[in-house]
Amino acid sequence: MKMKTLALASIAAFGLVSVAAQAADATPVTVNGGTVHFTGEFVNAACAVSTDTADQTVNLGQYTTSQLTAVGQRTTAKPFNIKLVNCSTATYKTASISFKGTIDATDKTLLAVNGGGSNATAATGVGIEILDASSTPLTPNGTSYSTAQTLITGTNTLPFTARYKSTLASVSAGTADADATFVVQYQ
Repeated sequence: MKMKTLALASIAAFGLVSVAAQAADATPVTVNGGTVHFTGEFVNAACAVSTDTADQTVNLGQYTTSQLTAVGQRTTAKPFNIKLVNCSTATYKTASISFKGTIDATDKTLLAVNGGGSNATAATGVGIEILDASSTPLTPNGTSYSTAQTLITGTNTLPFTARYKSTLASVSAGTADADATFVVQYQ
């Protein structure tokens, strides 16, 4: 019995040594794994835009087409912020934001909606309105700036809201997405 156990242990040990030797002799294999995108920027400005709010999604919600039945009706405004960090008031004292995106064909003060990246059907008869902290609508043409906010040293949060606004007497069902870029103007 002891001889059988010793023989089995020897065979198992030889097998492990053999596998380890094969692993040590294996040729390395390299395969593509993907891409890592690094982005960033240095600016000569009073503040930097926080990465928390530089690229964000504002969920405006889901509504029925029967909720907007006349031109100019609006949904509930959804708040969002743009945060400025590491601010110094040594040179500039205020900050304003301007948005730029595809303008609605019917109402030039609104962002045009689209079907999103999934090739879904876009809603019609509606656009997206952006408002600053004083509830002033901002035309998303890149030249209409929000009311200037006085900066403090450190972190500053600039509040905004967005909502749907009807451009026709009836809205058709579909995805109602839009993108806008923004710039910060310091004075």
